[in-house]
Amino acid sequence: MTPPPTQPGDRRGGLLGTLAVVGVALLSIICCAGPVLLASGALAGLGGVLVSPWLLAPAAVLMAGALAWWLRRRTGNGDACCPPATRTDPHEGDLLRKH
Repeated sequence: MTPPPTQPGDRRGGLLGTLAVVGVALLSIICCAGPVLLASGALAGLGGVLVSPWLLAPAAVLMAGALAWWLRRRTGNGDACCPPATRTDPHEGDLLRKH
C-alpha cells in the first residue's frame, strides 16, 4: 500500500513539528512565568524558615546586636573620649615637604 498523495494544504510536521510547538510553548511559559515561579519558591522557602524557632532566635539576637552596635556608634562622640593621635613617624613631615 502506498500512502495517499499529500495536498498543498496538508501540513504534517510529524514528531519534529510537535516538538517544536511544545518547545515554543514551554519557552514562553518559562520566559513569562519563570520569575513568578522563582519568587514564589523563594517566598515558600522563606516562610518555612520563619516558622522555625531554631532559626528565628539567633536571627533576632544577631539583629538586636547589630542595631545596638549601630546606635552606639552613631550616638557616641569619638572625639571626646580619645586625645588626638600623635605622629610617630619622624620622616612623615619630610615626605609632605618634598611634594
